[in-house]
Amino acid sequence: MKILAIIPARGGSKRIERKNIRDFAGKPVIAYSIDAALRSGCFDTVMVSTDDDGIAEVALRCGAEVPFMRSARTSDDFATTADVITEVLDRYAEQGRHFDAVACIYATAPFVTATRLSDVAAMLRRGDAQAAFTCVEYSYPVQRSLRVNESGRIAMRFPEYASARSQDLEKTYHDAGQFYFTTVGAFRECGSLWGPDTLPIVLPELEVQDLDTETDWKIAEMKYRLLRGENPDFPGRFSAGGYECVPYTEMDSALTQAMFEGRNDPEVRERMVNREPIAREDHDKFVRSLAMRHDRMYYAVLDAEGGVVGSFNMTVSAPGRMERGIWIASAQRGRGHAVRMMKAVYARFGRECAVEVIETRVRVDNEPSNALERSLGAREISRDGEYIYYETRI
Repeated sequence: MKILAIIPARGGSKRIERKNIRDFAGKPVIAYSIDAALRSGCFDTVMVSTDDDGIAEVALRCGAEVPFMRSARTSDDFATTADVITEVLDRYAEQGRHFDAVACIYATAPFVTATRLSDVAAMLRRGDAQAAFTCVEYSYPVQRSLRVNESGRIAMRFPEYASARSQDLEKTYHDAGQFYFTTVGAFRECGSLWGPDTLPIVLPELEVQDLDTETDWKIAEMKYRLLRGENPDFPGRFSAGGYECVPYTEMDSALTQAMFEGRNDPEVRERMVNREPIAREDHDKFVRSLAMRHDRMYYAVLDAEGGVVGSFNMTVSAPGRMERGIWIASAQRGRGHAVRMMKAVYARFGRECAVEVIETRVRVDNEPSNALERSLGAREISRDGEYIYYETRI
């Protein structure tokens, strides 16, 4: 079964300006949906449907495809999600690409997870249902809801339930606004993302939050931090395996310059996920921003003589899990630094930060970095046309 992931993200958000690419807990909110879709490994294509060049640029940077721009007809305030899905399927069909199922993942769904997406994809592949989508139970029985009547007085909407116990009332649910899966056949037949043969994916209330107002946004970020648990305190300057690891926030000017030059070395960039050079102003701004972050830290790595070996970074992705990046200075290549350094660092973060799993993403064509992951005992989780995704248990 070929499944297409569509992330709708038009540019004309009204209540929150540039909502779909606004910063949420440290990165553009759309990045969470793209990352979860890519990591799930269940989609043949992950694409963003947008009418906005800025959103398209962010989507491409995050790893999604933007093969064509959305039409004016599906970009106004009256276009429905079904209209967008239909247009995307039709445009792919014109290119000779056809899919058996489609997932619509909203751009403002920072609580979506790769595991949940892959589980629902498996349901469709098994034929459990023609469609499924996320929902959440109402926190209060709707049968006990109130209304303001014509005279301005409060009254029960359903007075017959006035004396009913809450536990005796039927549970009711509402759309959680995270994602929808449907077979293309069922979608074409009914013109909707769900019909009579649809399974509910019931989410905990903590993982659901509208993002329509500034207050919504603040509440969602609080929920996000709560779900991730209290982030561990990243170690300050420390020694591990014969290396000195210096947080970027503690670097002097000379080491800051060395990190800037090392990261921009063409031989280093060719093995990185982000291969674009960075301007000095942007580098300095990024280093300053780390002082305000509690979920991420970058470290400069020095050898016993004080020479620059490279750099690594750790980012909290979930309780007990961190995502890691690394680069080794071109003059230090081929000396076994990466394996020795990372083994020592993993052990340190396992002890001090309660990290159990390290997540990494490596370009398919980067054989030295893929060899590093294998040497560290990493397990391949999934891959797409550009990246291989690994997990290493500490």
